[in-house]
Amino acid sequence: MMNAQRNRYMWRIVALLALAALLIFVLIRGTKGAFAMFGWFDHSDVEIVLDERFDIRGVRQVTLDAGSLTVEVKSTTEDQARLVFQSNLPPDKRAQLAVERDGDAFVIEQLRHVRIGLYLNVREKLTLYLPAGYQEALTLRLRSGNLTMADARSFSSLEVNLTSGNVEIGDIAAGSYDVHASSGNVTLGNWRGEGTLRVTSGNIRLHSLAGDSHEIRSSSGTIRIGTLIGDSALHVTSGTVRVEHFEGAGSVTSSSGSVNVGIRRITGELSVRCSSGTIRLTVPDSLAFHFEAESLSGSVKTDFPSSREGRRTTAAVGASPKHTLRCHTTSGTIRVNVE
Repeated sequence: MMNAQRNRYMWRIVALLALAALLIFVLIRGTKGAFAMFGWFDHSDVEIVLDERFDIRGVRQVTLDAGSLTVEVKSTTEDQARLVFQSNLPPDKRAQLAVERDGDAFVIEQLRHVRIGLYLNVREKLTLYLPAGYQEALTLRLRSGNLTMADARSFSSLEVNLTSGNVEIGDIAAGSYDVHASSGNVTLGNWRGEGTLRVTSGNIRLHSLAGDSHEIRSSSGTIRIGTLIGDSALHVTSGTVRVEHFEGAGSVTSSSGSVNVGIRRITGELSVRCSSGTIRLTVPDSLAFHFEAESLSGSVKTDFPSSREGRRTTAAVGASPKHTLRCHTTSGTIRVNVE
């Protein structure tokens, strides 16, 4: 028993002496020299290691498949695509890229590269310059890293897929879109098109979205949209939904969190549901619609006359209402204000 306790004390003393020696070594050599001794890197100088132009005339599909990189897509007035890769790692440690033109497809791929050891302050960035006249399909896939595309663009289709990282994209007009971020925030400008926007863990912020149909989902996070036009399906598992200006039909659902929608025009059946939280809606005084609401544990409050039977509240609002607005909450209040 005494020997075991003595051994523990000895090992603690050895650990403290080793830590003290490491701290003294870092003070003498500096962090950069100390990290270099162990094969770690703390480089501060980023250099351009690749800067090439590619002819993409006749290309109908551009695909970028990257790993752990910061990626930026920019527009260029040149008629060729340009690829710029920057890194602060040594040549044998930095990411390796493969570029291939196969018929009407242009593919940029980051080759898998196994790095041994711990790397600190790694900065690698890939910038893709696309001709402003390119309006065909674009696919962007990243396993870990942030993606930005600030310039206004038009594409026949746009696919974005990130495993871990944030997405910031400006104004886009696309025939179809598919955006999926497993972990990270998605911030978008003014978009036109139809498609799907999904975030597993993170927030979705849209300035405006217009098109025939949209599906927007966030498993954990908030959805905030300035203007939404079209048949839409919005769903948040855990979080809130806020739409300032809505025109269209469809459904808005939050399993756990509040829903706040400013309805300007209803073009079909519209359902707003909230399992645990409050529903707040605003409608213009010129809007005509049938209203049906149910709150299992809470109240229903409206600025227009309504009738209540049991837990169900109904109303016919305006002249010759055509479409129905349905609201349901399991636990919470339903509030409809007329502006």
